[in-house]
Amino acid sequence: MIRTTDELIDRIGEELIWRRKELSELKGLVQETQGQIRSRVIIRSAVALLYAHWEGFVKKSSSYYLEFVSSHRLPYGRLASNFVALTLKSKFNELAASEKISGANLLADFFCTSLNRQSNVPYKGAIDTKSNLSSKVLQDILSALGIPQINFSTRMNFIDSNLVNPRNHIAHGEDFNLSTTEYMELHDAVMSLLETYKNEVENAAVLRSFERMQA
Repeated sequence: MIRTTDELIDRIGEELIWRRKELSELKGLVQETQGQIRSRVIIRSAVALLYAHWEGFVKKSSSYYLEFVSSHRLPYGRLASNFVALTLKSKFNELAASEKISGANLLADFFCTSLNRQSNVPYKGAIDTKSNLSSKVLQDILSALGIPQINFSTRMNFIDSNLVNPRNHIAHGEDFNLSTTEYMELHDAVMSLLETYKNEVENAAVLRSFERMQA
């Protein structure tokens, strides 16, 4: 269980380090093979891996943050509303699966009596990238975590047009090409996205954004 801000920052940092190293190796390979016949294949593979690390890092670091928040076991009344919503969503899913009146009673009880109870924020499997981390899915994840979207707002179109859509074309066996220069620009932009996401999650933890602001 991730209990401290330092532990969270370390875990997120480790998650980014190995991804950055792997993508750096791939960037070097793209540069080395520029002008060669196999360059097209390597760039297509690199685009797919860039996307994979984008989705993987967002999912992992978001899950770590949820685990960190959950470990605090704050009363629901002190939690930011987005984390209460996550808990409610989990309970609604349980109710839908059970189809029992007793489940509805438990949900009603939660509404009526849980503000002062220790929270149990779900974190295992709570982050769903839908295997297609588009701008819409990213916005949903940011909202679930209570992370401001302002530092991503100008990049939403880029995420869809330059990262997600090309990856989908490649994954579905369709023709898609980038020049070496275009790939380098894409690589740098995705690395910037990863760094931004890392900073936003860490800031949320340091500033304790998961706590409800007291009047």
